[in-house]
Amino acid sequence: MVEHSSQDAAVDPEAEAARLRAAAAAGKPGAYRAYAELLTGRGRLDEALPWWARAADAGDTDASRTLAICHKDRGEFAEAERWYRTAADRDGGCAFGLARLLQEAGDTAGAERWYEHGAALGSVECKTNGAVLLAARGAWDTALERLAEASAEGDDVAAHSRRAIQSMLRDLDGWRAALARAEAEGDPEEAYEALRELLDPERKAMFERYPRMVAEAEALYARAAAVGGAKALVDQALFIARDDSRWAEARALVERAHERGYDGAAYVLGVWAEENGELRTAEEWYRTADAADGGHMWACFNLGVLCVRQRRLEEAERWLRATGVDVVDGVDGVHGVDGVHGVDGVGGVGGVDEEDGPSLFDEGEERIVAALRDIAAIRADPERMPPPEWEERLSGLRARAEEGGPDAWFAYADALDRLYRLPEADEWYRKAGTPRALLALGRMLYEGGGAKGLRMVPYYEPAAAEGDAGAAYDIGRIHDEAGDRRTAQIWFRRAADLGHGRAAWWLGWTSEERGGDPQHAERWYVRAARSGLVPPAFLAGRSMVRRGACAEAEPLLRVACEGKHEEAPYWLAEALRGLGRTEEAERWLRVAASAYPDLLRQYGEMARPALRDPG
Repeated sequence: MVEHSSQDAAVDPEAEAARLRAAAAAGKPGAYRAYAELLTGRGRLDEALPWWARAADAGDTDASRTLAICHKDRGEFAEAERWYRTAADRDGGCAFGLARLLQEAGDTAGAERWYEHGAALGSVECKTNGAVLLAARGAWDTALERLAEASAEGDDVAAHSRRAIQSMLRDLDGWRAALARAEAEGDPEEAYEALRELLDPERKAMFERYPRMVAEAEALYARAAAVGGAKALVDQALFIARDDSRWAEARALVERAHERGYDGAAYVLGVWAEENGELRTAEEWYRTADAADGGHMWACFNLGVLCVRQRRLEEAERWLRATGVDVVDGVDGVHGVDGVHGVDGVGGVGGVDEEDGPSLFDEGEERIVAALRDIAAIRADPERMPPPEWEERLSGLRARAEEGGPDAWFAYADALDRLYRLPEADEWYRKAGTPRALLALGRMLYEGGGAKGLRMVPYYEPAAAEGDAGAAYDIGRIHDEAGDRRTAQIWFRRAADLGHGRAAWWLGWTSEERGGDPQHAERWYVRAARSGLVPPAFLAGRSMVRRGACAEAEPLLRVACEGKHEEAPYWLAEALRGLGRTEEAERWLRVAASAYPDLLRQYGEMARPALRDPG
């Protein structure tokens, strides 16, 4: 938010607020901003925003930037962009904020233009970020030159980025030279080994920050593959697969590697199929990988997990034991199956070579033991096994499905889904093809089938477009888990506007914890509480007590107390005290002191009446 000047301790805060308001209302120079800062500092951003706007309209560029930041924190991205643009042509800070906003929205060209404009206005941050964007698309020399300038101006980020790029380019020259030697000797294995460092997981951030390096790595692996190495084809494909539009090209390369006899290619194809929700195809490729000479530990493990998800428990146990890892039965405790061992986005194929060392085997043993424990837990819990009543209904549902109609197809798919017959359910959900069926399919594959969330978003979108709040919330959650806060915020807002309580709760938490905007947060907490959620009812009530709205807070805090929220009794007592109902307040403080003594002591002096000896 905004930095504030501290108030003189001798000045009455309310008198000072009244003075500033009168000055702002009279349009005195600097008063708009001073009053806006005071209101913002008190957490009254709703009241502050119009005064910030007046200051911005009067030419205050800091006010424009503050308005943009406030609206961005609230997820109002169009409004944020509008306020940045009001001053970006003359203020480096606004140019920087606008460039970042555009960059986060995927408009790299627009971001680059505004970074350049901000740099011309004297913003060293714009110069640094603009240079990094240039490096990201491979304009190395210009980027290094501008980073040197920014570094000379005292920007430590620029100095660090310049050193990192120089180191990366030296490594790139080394990989090219080593590969050239292998090409001259015509040695496929040596060509592949020349590029092994590219697969180091520690380099993942490099590829994310500088996409041009993805193209460089792809080109190097294409050269290594041309020497005759099938393994190089797979790693070339892994880089290509980062671009969704080239998915078919990547898969074709891995299939070619399989045809040329590389056993690990089948495993990669299995993982990719599973991530795409192609369960039968995944199983076929995993079986193919295992059938290769010597078997494939991770293919066996992933087959075991796949079978657990489909409640084929005997098969699952056989596959897990076929990994060859020595496991001990009867270990206490239960751990869930946390997914397949996948293919690193820029790394190797996840197999186990001699070079992998003991750590990967240790990881494998832990995962296999956890999966076997989960099998035992499933067998012991009827709620986690296929429900017998749905098995009994299945033949009738099948007969109706064969007669035709989307509703009958959906009902049969739903029954198969409940019975963990996921591949069959997949076929019937697709046959139904309605938004409801596609949503159920996406959830089944993502939540129970091991598919990647972002790959499943298209299955959620038709239902969300028809106003399904849960579908919109799930899309937001998938993007949030993927680290894309902006897109998540957009979808959570849609879900909340459709009445989804948890989406409103997320928006409130984001406003309060990330944006420092208690008023905006409180509104979302109230909306979330209306859906029956206890934590946001408490958060809304606490916020109201803090701003003195005790009558509004009381019913929300009573809901939270009924929901056994551990902090609610104390804050209900504070609300009642604010309403002058002292005896009732003290009773609630005693409830808090009795039920949550350690927690209540954290409130210190305010809680002292509840902590004295009741006798």
